[in-house]
Amino acid sequence: MPAAIPDRYRLDMRLGRDGDIEEWLATDTSLDRPVLIRSLGPDTDTERREQFVASVSGAAKAHHPHLAKVFAVDMIEGGAYSVGEWTGGATLADRVAASSGIELEEFLPNATGLAGALAALHEAGAVHGSIDLSAITYSEAHAAKLVGFGRPFHGDQEGDVRGLASALETALTGEPPGGPPPSESIDGISPVIDRILRSGQAGVYTADEFEKALSAAPTPRRPQPEPASASRRLIYAALALVVLAVGLVGLGALFGTPTNPIIPTPTTITGTSATSAETTSTTLPVGDMQILSIQTFDPFGGGGENDGDIANVTDGSLSTTWRTERYQDPMQLIKPGVGVVAQVDGIPSQLQLTGFSEGTVFEIRWAATLSEDIDSWSRVAAGRAPAGTTSVDLPARTGGYWMVWLTELPQQTDGTYYAELSELRLQP
Repeated sequence: MPAAIPDRYRLDMRLGRDGDIEEWLATDTSLDRPVLIRSLGPDTDTERREQFVASVSGAAKAHHPHLAKVFAVDMIEGGAYSVGEWTGGATLADRVAASSGIELEEFLPNATGLAGALAALHEAGAVHGSIDLSAITYSEAHAAKLVGFGRPFHGDQEGDVRGLASALETALTGEPPGGPPPSESIDGISPVIDRILRSGQAGVYTADEFEKALSAAPTPRRPQPEPASASRRLIYAALALVVLAVGLVGLGALFGTPTNPIIPTPTTITGTSATSAETTSTTLPVGDMQILSIQTFDPFGGGGENDGDIANVTDGSLSTTWRTERYQDPMQLIKPGVGVVAQVDGIPSQLQLTGFSEGTVFEIRWAATLSEDIDSWSRVAAGRAPAGTTSVDLPARTGGYWMVWLTELPQQTDGTYYAELSELRLQP
């Protein structure tokens, strides 16, 4: 039995122990509601009881939907006790042991909520001190909540974030951190979530920053089986393309000769200078250097950044632009960056960016083959975009892919963060 507690609390069921803390499901007879009693017994000393009361009292000052409420805490003869909300959920430790964890569709809302609860706790000047899987309760009928206040301290606010990030990854994968990242073992998880969880474990974030990063992460979704009708449409489309290709080859054989190949007419680009109202005309050389394709690059996000507008940066018109997605927080809190990639035939000597948002921090990278691993790209230049046209001299590289990698977006007048680009030109 726990140390003597006020008569208004009727002990109904012993739940077990949380270290040196005994837990009971009880009834607050004055308010006729279930509560959780956590108590220290005679085997604890005065210093431990004072630490318990201080910890629980600190948690009582914070309020958040994902933070278990504290109703009372006190030291009594022979121990100390707290009265808290009965959340009704099992701990994540129990759920992981039963191979259930947190459902994929429910992971991000609960993870964000728990980070917000921790931010509220820290805002109140308190520290949990010992966050792990058993300090979080969750069930399909109850949102995840941070519990376990009054444990012996094993850390500070940074340690709280580390502990929560580690617990969340284990709840998602069923395995302790350190193995393959979640996106490699779970379909539907974005690599952005990998980075956020690992950054939390590394102590990069405060609790508030951790919450913001999670709230902006792509929502995990289970892959949906493709309808049979859609598969048939793809097959028909593929067959049509094959027939078209065969027809084009035949026409080429009929009207062209090996000694007189058909050479495309040089493309003329006309636009308005970023620093004046004059109209200029530039001819891209054929054979010496040309852009074969242009695309967005978003390996840490949902896979694209306004892909439908990316062709605007090579259409020769300064009146059309491409813009990144709008972000509510700075890019560095969300993901390492986004990029624009041009596949090139030839050896460009200079890259020109016109209509590039002033203040954008960027890098220029090159790779022989297209890869989603940003570290496999050679970094050849970096800077912050000035007003007007940005020109970057390039080292000699034959063909391959040139990337403008945006790592920091300027804040706009509406408070959001994004960057725009009108034209990307590679000069021979």
